[in-house]
Amino acid sequence: MNRIKIRLLGDGRRGYRRIVRFSRVKLVKGNLIVDCPTSNDASALLRQFGTDLHLIAKRLKIIETIEIQSNGETIYQPHPVGFICGESL
Repeated sequence: MNRIKIRLLGDGRRGYRRIVRFSRVKLVKGNLIVDCPTSNDASALLRQFGTDLHLIAKRLKIIETIEIQSNGETIYQPHPVGFICGESL
């Protein structure tokens, strides 16, 4: 899993990298789960840095969906890579 987290940290803006660095990351059957330390981080990851996350995840062909959690609780249900809050990349 460390390889995926390193790839996710390879690009993106400073705020995005800070959130991902302190989050737990796991991949379960094509679903990337980013477990943020706080619900505010989870919200910022999707709303402010969602494009960063999706563009980087899109390059990793093994990721099909992205789920964002806070302390193990799902905040944003799994959604396809390239689809952010009603927008398509």
